[in-house]
Amino acid sequence: MEYEKKRNHILFREYLYKVVTLKKKSLYIISIFIIPIIFIGCTIKLGSYSINNFTVTKKKPNNYYYTNLLIKNLVTESKVKGELLDTNFSKEADLSKEDIETIKKFSKSIKKANFIEKPKDLSEKPQYKLFLDFDKEKFVINIYNERYIAVYPWDGTYSMDYVDMEGIQPLYNLYGLCKFLIPR
Repeated sequence: MEYEKKRNHILFREYLYKVVTLKKKSLYIISIFIIPIIFIGCTIKLGSYSINNFTVTKKKPNNYYYTNLLIKNLVTESKVKGELLDTNFSKEADLSKEDIETIKKFSKSIKKANFIEKPKDLSEKPQYKLFLDFDKEKFVINIYNERYIAVYPWDGTYSMDYVDMEGIQPLYNLYGLCKFLIPR
């Protein structure tokens, strides 16, 4: 009888040990799957870096970062291919050298004060899109109306640069250029 008790006690301890180790292994496996799922929607900010969906991105240096890159390409690159798209009617037009010059003059006339945060009343869909294709980079300019545009590269990681065109000469207003090239 004594022997049976000891044997049962030993078997019970072995059973508990197996259950506990099995639970630990299960807990590890579940943790490996659940922890990433918990953090999928989170954004963690560490100084000028942010971690979002397991990608680390540096904070955008300023609100005219992409526009500076575009201007640099407009000044240094001799070969620029431009295309305009009317998003409502899916009409397209190629930009001439004169049209590219108008964009260059527009870029020279904007000031730091023209760069703004995204306006709350801004439509999600722009009326026109300008595509500027350089040797190594491609930029998109969303033209929303007479007042607002957004600039970004084709493969950018930061948010768009938003520009308020108020105070820009009507001759260099990109909305006017778009309306001239593809009238509505």
